[in-house]
Amino acid sequence: SIDRPLLSPVEFSYRTSTPSTLWPSFVAVVLSDVFKTALVAFFLAAGLSLAAKVLRGGGSSSAGGIGGLLQSTKNFLLNILPSKSKQIKKSTPMPFEGDGGWGKCTLKSKKKIGNTFTVYEFALPRSDYTVPLALGQQIDFCCLGLEDNVVSGSFYPYDMNDGERGVVRVVVPNQDAKGNAALVGLGSSKFIEVLHEMRQGDEVALKPGKTTLEYRGEHVPVTDMVYIASGLGIVPIVDQVKAITPKGTSSVKVTSVVWINDQRSDFDLAMDELESEYTKYSTKLAVSCIMDDVMKNPMEGNAEVEEAVPYFNAGTMAVISGPKRFSEKAK
Repeated sequence: SIDRPLLSPVEFSYRTSTPSTLWPSFVAVVLSDVFKTALVAFFLAAGLSLAAKVLRGGGSSSAGGIGGLLQSTKNFLLNILPSKSKQIKKSTPMPFEGDGGWGKCTLKSKKKIGNTFTVYEFALPRSDYTVPLALGQQIDFCCLGLEDNVVSGSFYPYDMNDGERGVVRVVVPNQDAKGNAALVGLGSSKFIEVLHEMRQGDEVALKPGKTTLEYRGEHVPVTDMVYIASGLGIVPIVDQVKAITPKGTSSVKVTSVVWINDQRSDFDLAMDELESEYTKYSTKLAVSCIMDDVMKNPMEGNAEVEEAVPYFNAGTMAVISGPKRFSEKAK
Protein backbone atom coordinates (compact mmCIF):
# COMPACT_ATOMS: atom_id res chain seq x y z
CA SER A 1 0.00 0.00 0.00
CA ILE A 2 1.03 3.63 -0.38
CA ASP A 3 1.23 4.77 3.22
CA ARG A 4 -1.96 5.15 5.24
CA PRO A 5 -4.27 6.70 2.61
CA LEU A 6 -4.48 3.36 0.79
CA LEU A 7 -6.38 0.93 2.99
CA SER A 8 -4.66 -2.45 3.12
CA PRO A 9 -6.70 -5.71 2.97
CA VAL A 10 -5.65 -6.54 6.53
CA GLU A 11 -6.95 -3.23 7.87
CA PHE A 12 -10.17 -3.65 5.93
CA SER A 13 -10.90 -7.16 7.20
CA TYR A 14 -10.56 -6.12 10.83
CA ARG A 15 -12.77 -3.06 10.67
CA THR A 16 -15.87 -3.18 12.80
CA SER A 17 -19.08 -3.43 10.76
CA THR A 18 -21.64 -0.67 11.39
CA PRO A 19 -25.01 0.08 9.77
CA SER A 20 -23.34 2.79 7.67
CA THR A 21 -20.78 0.31 6.34
CA LEU A 22 -23.17 -2.65 5.93
CA TRP A 23 -25.46 -0.84 3.48
CA PRO A 24 -22.68 -0.01 0.94
CA SER A 25 -21.49 -3.61 1.23
CA PHE A 26 -25.00 -4.90 0.51
CA VAL A 27 -25.30 -2.59 -2.50
CA ALA A 28 -21.90 -3.75 -3.76
CA VAL A 29 -23.07 -7.38 -3.61
CA VAL A 30 -26.30 -6.55 -5.46
CA LEU A 31 -24.34 -4.74 -8.18
CA SER A 32 -21.69 -7.46 -8.54
CA ASP A 33 -21.39 -9.49 -11.74
CA VAL A 34 -21.94 -12.77 -9.91
CA PHE A 35 -25.25 -11.58 -8.42
CA LYS A 36 -26.43 -10.26 -11.79
CA THR A 37 -25.51 -13.51 -13.52
CA ALA A 38 -27.34 -15.55 -10.87
CA LEU A 39 -30.43 -13.34 -11.12
CA VAL A 40 -30.59 -13.56 -14.93
CA ALA A 41 -30.00 -17.31 -14.86
CA PHE A 42 -32.79 -17.73 -12.30
CA PHE A 43 -35.40 -15.84 -14.30
CA LEU A 44 -34.41 -17.48 -17.58
CA ALA A 45 -34.56 -20.92 -15.99
CA ALA A 46 -37.94 -20.16 -14.39
CA GLY A 47 -39.33 -18.86 -17.69
CA LEU A 48 -38.08 -21.83 -19.65
CA SER A 49 -39.48 -24.26 -17.09
CA LEU A 50 -42.88 -22.57 -17.21
CA ALA A 51 -42.87 -22.58 -21.04
CA ALA A 52 -42.01 -26.29 -21.09
CA LYS A 53 -44.92 -27.08 -18.78
CA VAL A 54 -47.33 -25.10 -20.95
CA LEU A 55 -46.16 -26.84 -24.11
CA ARG A 56 -46.43 -30.27 -22.51
CA GLY A 57 -49.91 -29.43 -21.26
CA GLY A 58 -51.05 -28.59 -24.80
CA GLY A 59 -50.54 -32.20 -25.92
CA SER A 60 -48.77 -31.15 -29.10
CA SER A 61 -46.68 -33.83 -30.79
CA SER A 62 -43.78 -31.43 -30.91
CA ALA A 63 -44.15 -30.45 -27.29
CA GLY A 64 -41.81 -33.21 -26.12
CA GLY A 65 -39.04 -32.10 -28.48
CA ILE A 66 -39.40 -28.44 -27.64
CA GLY A 67 -39.71 -29.24 -23.96
CA GLY A 68 -36.53 -31.31 -24.11
CA LEU A 69 -34.69 -28.49 -25.86
CA LEU A 70 -35.87 -26.00 -23.27
CA GLN A 71 -34.86 -28.33 -20.45
CA SER A 72 -31.38 -28.72 -21.95
CA THR A 73 -31.08 -24.94 -22.23
CA LYS A 74 -32.25 -24.59 -18.65
CA ASN A 75 -29.64 -27.07 -17.41
CA PHE A 76 -26.94 -25.22 -19.37
CA LEU A 77 -27.87 -21.89 -17.79
CA LEU A 78 -27.97 -23.41 -14.30
CA ASN A 79 -24.43 -24.69 -14.85
CA ILE A 80 -23.03 -21.23 -15.64
CA LEU A 81 -22.19 -20.32 -12.07
CA PRO A 82 -20.50 -23.63 -11.14
CA SER A 83 -18.43 -23.50 -14.32
CA LYS A 84 -17.30 -19.95 -13.49
CA SER A 85 -16.30 -20.92 -9.98
CA LYS A 86 -14.22 -23.81 -11.32
CA GLN A 87 -12.22 -21.37 -13.46
CA ILE A 88 -11.03 -19.45 -10.39
CA LYS A 89 -7.59 -20.82 -9.58
CA LYS A 90 -6.58 -21.21 -5.98
CA SER A 91 -3.65 -19.07 -4.91
CA THR A 92 -1.26 -20.09 -2.14
CA PRO A 93 1.47 -17.78 -0.79
CA MET A 94 4.80 -19.52 -1.27
CA PRO A 95 6.56 -20.36 2.00
CA PHE A 96 10.20 -19.35 2.43
CA GLU A 97 11.50 -21.78 5.01
CA GLY A 98 15.10 -22.32 3.90
CA ASP A 99 18.15 -20.94 5.65
CA GLY A 100 17.99 -17.16 5.61
CA GLY A 101 14.35 -17.22 4.52
CA TRP A 102 15.12 -18.45 1.00
CA GLY A 103 12.98 -20.58 -1.28
CA LYS A 104 13.83 -22.09 -4.65
CA CYS A 105 12.68 -21.89 -8.26
CA THR A 106 13.86 -23.21 -11.62
CA LEU A 107 14.49 -21.39 -14.88
CA LYS A 108 11.57 -22.11 -17.21
CA SER A 109 12.13 -19.87 -20.21
CA LYS A 110 13.78 -16.70 -21.50
CA LYS A 111 12.44 -14.26 -24.10
CA LYS A 112 14.03 -11.19 -25.63
CA ILE A 113 12.18 -7.89 -25.93
CA GLY A 114 13.83 -6.13 -28.84
CA ASN A 115 17.59 -5.86 -28.45
CA THR A 116 17.54 -4.18 -25.07
CA PHE A 117 15.86 -6.50 -22.55
CA THR A 118 15.32 -10.18 -21.75
CA VAL A 119 12.45 -11.59 -19.70
CA TYR A 120 13.31 -14.60 -17.53
CA GLU A 121 10.49 -16.81 -16.30
CA PHE A 122 11.03 -19.04 -13.26
CA ALA A 123 8.77 -21.89 -12.20
CA LEU A 124 7.85 -22.03 -8.51
CA PRO A 125 7.75 -25.39 -6.69
CA ARG A 126 3.95 -25.62 -7.02
CA SER A 127 1.56 -24.38 -9.71
CA ASP A 128 -0.66 -22.58 -7.16
CA TYR A 129 2.19 -20.69 -5.50
CA THR A 130 2.57 -16.90 -5.70
CA VAL A 131 5.31 -14.76 -4.18
CA PRO A 132 3.62 -12.43 -1.64
CA LEU A 133 4.86 -8.91 -2.34
CA ALA A 134 3.78 -5.40 -1.41
CA LEU A 135 3.67 -2.54 -3.91
CA GLY A 136 7.19 -1.48 -4.80
CA GLN A 137 8.79 -4.62 -3.33
CA GLN A 138 11.60 -6.43 -5.11
CA ILE A 139 12.51 -10.11 -5.35
CA ASP A 140 15.99 -11.18 -4.28
CA PHE A 141 17.72 -13.95 -6.26
CA CYS A 142 20.84 -15.89 -5.35
CA CYS A 143 22.96 -18.60 -6.99
CA LEU A 144 26.54 -19.73 -7.56
CA GLY A 145 28.55 -17.51 -9.89
CA LEU A 146 30.78 -18.42 -12.80
CA GLU A 147 33.74 -18.76 -10.41
CA ASP A 148 31.78 -20.77 -7.80
CA ASN A 149 31.21 -17.62 -5.78
CA VAL A 150 27.80 -16.55 -4.50
CA VAL A 151 26.11 -13.84 -6.59
CA SER A 152 22.78 -12.15 -5.94
CA GLY A 153 20.49 -9.66 -7.62
CA SER A 154 17.33 -7.74 -6.79
CA PHE A 155 14.61 -7.09 -9.37
CA TYR A 156 11.00 -5.98 -9.53
CA PRO A 157 8.55 -8.66 -10.70
CA TYR A 158 7.54 -8.36 -14.33
CA ASP A 159 3.85 -9.25 -13.84
CA MET A 160 2.17 -8.60 -17.17
CA ASN A 161 -0.27 -11.52 -16.90
CA ASP A 162 -2.67 -10.71 -14.05
CA GLY A 163 -3.65 -13.56 -11.78
CA GLU A 164 -1.10 -16.07 -13.08
CA ARG A 165 0.17 -18.58 -10.54
CA GLY A 166 3.15 -20.88 -10.29
CA VAL A 167 5.67 -18.61 -12.02
CA VAL A 168 7.57 -15.39 -11.44
CA ARG A 169 9.18 -13.21 -14.12
CA VAL A 170 11.88 -10.58 -14.09
CA VAL A 171 13.26 -8.45 -16.90
CA VAL A 172 16.95 -7.56 -17.18
CA PRO A 173 19.05 -5.44 -19.57
CA ASN A 174 21.15 -6.98 -22.33
CA GLN A 175 24.13 -4.62 -22.17
CA ASP A 176 27.73 -5.40 -21.28
CA ALA A 177 28.86 -5.64 -17.67
CA LYS A 178 29.53 -1.91 -17.37
CA GLY A 179 26.22 -0.95 -18.98
CA ASN A 180 24.24 -3.38 -16.80
CA ALA A 181 25.97 -2.09 -13.67
CA ALA A 182 24.91 1.46 -14.54
CA LEU A 183 21.30 0.35 -14.96
CA VAL A 184 20.78 -2.10 -12.08
CA GLY A 185 23.85 -1.80 -9.85
CA LEU A 186 27.09 -3.78 -9.65
CA GLY A 187 25.72 -6.65 -7.56
CA SER A 188 22.70 -7.32 -9.75
CA SER A 189 24.85 -7.00 -12.88
CA LYS A 190 27.03 -9.90 -11.64
CA PHE A 191 23.90 -12.01 -11.23
CA ILE A 192 22.78 -11.08 -14.75
CA GLU A 193 26.05 -12.43 -16.15
CA VAL A 194 25.26 -15.81 -14.60
CA LEU A 195 21.62 -15.58 -15.63
CA HIS A 196 22.54 -15.22 -19.29
CA GLU A 197 24.49 -18.49 -19.07
CA MET A 198 21.73 -20.48 -17.36
CA ARG A 199 19.79 -23.26 -19.05
CA GLN A 200 16.23 -24.42 -18.64
CA GLY A 201 15.81 -26.33 -15.38
CA ASP A 202 18.69 -24.65 -13.55
CA GLU A 203 17.83 -23.86 -9.94
CA VAL A 204 17.96 -20.44 -8.27
CA ALA A 205 17.16 -19.30 -4.72
CA LEU A 206 14.68 -16.47 -4.21
CA LYS A 207 12.90 -14.57 -1.45
CA PRO A 208 10.90 -11.33 -1.05
CA GLY A 209 13.28 -8.36 -1.07
CA LYS A 210 13.16 -4.79 0.17
CA THR A 211 10.29 -2.38 -0.35
CA THR A 212 11.29 0.85 -2.09
CA LEU A 213 7.93 2.67 -2.08
CA GLU A 214 7.66 5.11 0.81
CA TYR A 215 5.50 8.21 1.23
CA ARG A 216 7.41 11.04 2.90
CA GLY A 217 4.89 13.84 2.46
CA GLU A 218 2.88 15.62 5.12
CA HIS A 219 -0.50 15.78 3.39
CA VAL A 220 -2.89 12.84 3.65
CA PRO A 221 -4.73 11.29 2.00
CA VAL A 222 -2.73 10.97 -1.23
CA THR A 223 -5.00 12.13 -4.05
CA ASP A 224 -2.57 12.58 -6.95
CA MET A 225 0.20 10.22 -8.09
CA VAL A 226 2.97 11.36 -10.44
CA TYR A 227 5.33 8.71 -11.80
CA ILE A 228 8.49 9.68 -13.67
CA ALA A 229 10.34 6.67 -15.09
CA SER A 230 13.06 5.64 -17.48
CA GLY A 231 13.95 2.21 -18.88
CA LEU A 232 13.33 -0.66 -16.47
CA GLY A 233 11.92 1.83 -13.99
CA ILE A 234 8.53 1.40 -15.64
CA VAL A 235 8.20 -2.20 -14.40
CA PRO A 236 7.17 -1.47 -10.77
CA ILE A 237 5.11 1.51 -11.90
CA VAL A 238 2.85 -0.61 -14.10
CA ASP A 239 2.17 -2.85 -11.10
CA GLN A 240 1.30 0.16 -8.95
CA VAL A 241 -0.93 1.75 -11.60
CA LYS A 242 -2.96 -1.46 -11.83
CA ALA A 243 -3.35 -1.49 -8.05
CA ILE A 244 -4.39 2.11 -7.37
CA THR A 245 -6.31 3.13 -10.50
CA PRO A 246 -9.51 1.03 -10.29
CA LYS A 247 -12.34 2.83 -8.53
CA GLY A 248 -12.53 2.21 -4.81
CA THR A 249 -9.06 0.68 -4.47
CA SER A 250 -7.31 3.78 -3.10
CA SER A 251 -7.67 7.46 -2.28
CA VAL A 252 -5.87 8.40 -5.53
CA LYS A 253 -8.07 10.36 -7.94
CA VAL A 254 -5.59 11.20 -10.71
CA THR A 255 -2.49 9.28 -11.85
CA SER A 256 0.12 10.68 -14.24
CA VAL A 257 2.84 8.52 -15.81
CA VAL A 258 5.80 10.13 -17.60
CA TRP A 259 8.03 7.53 -19.26
CA ILE A 260 11.28 8.78 -20.81
CA ASN A 261 13.58 6.65 -23.00
CA ASP A 262 16.34 7.42 -25.46
CA GLN A 263 15.41 4.51 -27.76
CA ARG A 264 12.01 3.82 -29.32
CA SER A 265 12.34 0.05 -28.78
CA ASP A 266 12.55 0.55 -25.00
CA PHE A 267 8.85 1.44 -24.99
CA ASP A 268 8.01 -2.15 -26.03
CA LEU A 269 8.68 -3.15 -22.45
CA ALA A 270 5.28 -2.04 -21.13
CA MET A 271 3.50 -0.01 -23.82
CA ASP A 272 0.70 -2.54 -24.29
CA GLU A 273 -0.01 -2.65 -20.57
CA LEU A 274 -0.12 1.13 -20.24
CA GLU A 275 -2.39 1.43 -23.27
CA SER A 276 -4.72 -1.16 -21.78
CA GLU A 277 -4.92 0.68 -18.45
CA TYR A 278 -5.44 4.02 -20.17
CA THR A 279 -8.30 2.60 -22.24
CA LYS A 280 -10.05 1.46 -19.06
CA TYR A 281 -9.38 4.59 -16.97
CA SER A 282 -8.85 7.43 -19.43
CA THR A 283 -10.49 9.98 -17.11
CA LYS A 284 -8.21 9.07 -14.23
CA LEU A 285 -4.94 8.07 -15.89
CA ALA A 286 -2.61 10.18 -18.05
CA VAL A 287 0.35 8.57 -19.84
CA SER A 288 3.11 10.48 -21.63
CA CYS A 289 5.90 8.69 -23.51
CA ILE A 290 8.86 10.94 -24.34
CA MET A 291 11.85 9.93 -26.43
CA ASP A 292 14.89 11.90 -25.33
CA ASP A 293 18.34 11.20 -23.93
CA VAL A 294 17.93 13.00 -20.63
CA MET A 295 21.30 11.71 -19.45
CA LYS A 296 22.91 14.01 -22.00
CA ASN A 297 20.24 16.67 -22.35
CA PRO A 298 18.89 18.68 -19.41
CA MET A 299 15.40 17.79 -18.13
CA GLU A 300 14.84 21.31 -16.91
CA GLY A 301 13.50 23.33 -19.79
CA ASN A 302 12.39 20.24 -21.75
CA ALA A 303 9.02 21.35 -23.13
CA GLU A 304 7.59 17.81 -23.35
CA VAL A 305 8.55 16.92 -19.81
CA GLU A 306 7.26 20.19 -18.39
CA GLU A 307 3.95 19.74 -20.21
CA ALA A 308 3.55 16.14 -19.01
CA VAL A 309 4.34 16.73 -15.33
CA PRO A 310 1.30 18.28 -13.59
CA TYR A 311 1.41 21.01 -10.99
CA PHE A 312 1.98 19.73 -7.49
CA ASN A 313 -0.85 20.20 -5.03
CA ALA A 314 -1.34 19.16 -1.43
CA GLY A 315 -1.81 15.39 -1.42
CA THR A 316 0.47 14.77 -4.40
CA MET A 317 3.00 11.94 -4.23
CA ALA A 318 5.83 11.74 -6.75
CA VAL A 319 7.70 8.53 -7.55
CA ILE A 320 10.93 8.52 -9.56
CA SER A 321 11.93 5.14 -10.93
CA GLY A 322 14.93 4.30 -13.08
CA PRO A 323 18.72 4.05 -13.11
CA LYS A 324 20.55 5.84 -10.31
CA ARG A 325 21.82 8.66 -12.53
CA PHE A 326 18.33 9.25 -13.91
CA SER A 327 16.76 9.33 -10.44
CA GLU A 328 19.31 11.83 -9.16
CA LYS A 329 18.80 14.06 -12.18
CA ALA A 330 14.98 13.86 -12.07
CA LYS A 331 14.86 15.02 -8.46
